[in-house]
Formats: sequence, C-alpha cells, structure tokens
Amino acid sequence: MSEHAGDLDNCEHVLEQVFQFIDNELDTASSDAIRKHLVACEPCLERFDVEQAVKSLVAKCCGGDRAPSQLRSRVLAQLTIAREQAHLA
Repeated sequence: MSEHAGDLDNCEHVLEQVFQFIDNELDTASSDAIRKHLVACEPCLERFDVEQAVKSLVAKCCGGDRAPSQLRSRVLAQLTIAREQAHLA
C-alpha cells in the first residue's frame, strides 16, 4: 500500500473532485495528482469507477443533455455547502 492509500485527507480531496476529474474540468497538475492517487488507492479507484458508471448511465438515459451553466453552478455551490456542513457535523 502506498503512502497515498492510507491518507484519509487525500482520499477526501480526491473524492470531492472526482466529478470534475471525470468531466476533464481540472488543470493538468490536479488531474495528474488524482490519477496518481487512484492508481495507488483501491478504495478510491472503486468509488471512481462507480461514479463514472453512474455518470455514463445518466448520460445514456438522458440523451446527453447538459444542464444550463447557471443551474450547474448553483448545484455545485449547493453540493459544496452540503459537504462543508457534513464535515462540521
């Protein structure tokens, strides 16, 4: 097991950014760091695989429709708030 695999903070960081990673919305350095972590951390890789499968299924079922950018921004902001509140609880 690598040093990354046991690092809970690093795992949380990776999982918080997994959708941005899947959507290629991260800069190269961040994407490389996440890719490196996923190679070394089986639990995160499994979670990534599940998230990627769900995203593919939704895209297939919804015909690839993309949410308007304002809606996407509001949803991402609400998810950030929910994550912060979950960490405080």
